[in-house]
Amino acid sequence: MQILTVLSAIENIESSVAKLYEWFSDCFVADSEASGFFFRLAMQERSHATMVTFSKGLVRRSPNDFSTVDFDMALVDDLLQMVSNFRAQNPLPSLAQALDFAIAIESHAAEGIHRSMVIQSNPEIADMINNLAKDDREHSRLLKEYVEKIQRGIPVAG
Repeated sequence: MQILTVLSAIENIESSVAKLYEWFSDCFVADSEASGFFFRLAMQERSHATMVTFSKGLVRRSPNDFSTVDFDMALVDDLLQMVSNFRAQNPLPSLAQALDFAIAIESHAAEGIHRSMVIQSNPEIADMINNLAKDDREHSRLLKEYVEKIQRGIPVAG
């Protein structure tokens, strides 16, 4: 598969997850901590999408520097369908539902497997891709930490 196709899929994932987190932020506007928490995650996902857009520009300028990769687009389709289904089935999600779903999204295979494919295509962009992976691991950690604080009744100012 062409690397631009893979990068477009990654960009779509990052943008879709950003929109999901923005929606969660709007859903919990009455809870400033929860709303702010999801807003920050959304902005980070937007930043990831911007980095991927930049990477696409690098590929367009030097397409011969990138090889084709094996990539399972079904993973991307599955993640995007999960997001769509969640929103359709949960028009007013509880905070617990939103957090559980966000954790599931951050640990979905499509959030990670594509990175090795891109690095395989051109090791020179490995740092950017590895930074995305690090940020996604941080999102998972922050989400789990937030859930624990809520469960213990600890204020979660952020």
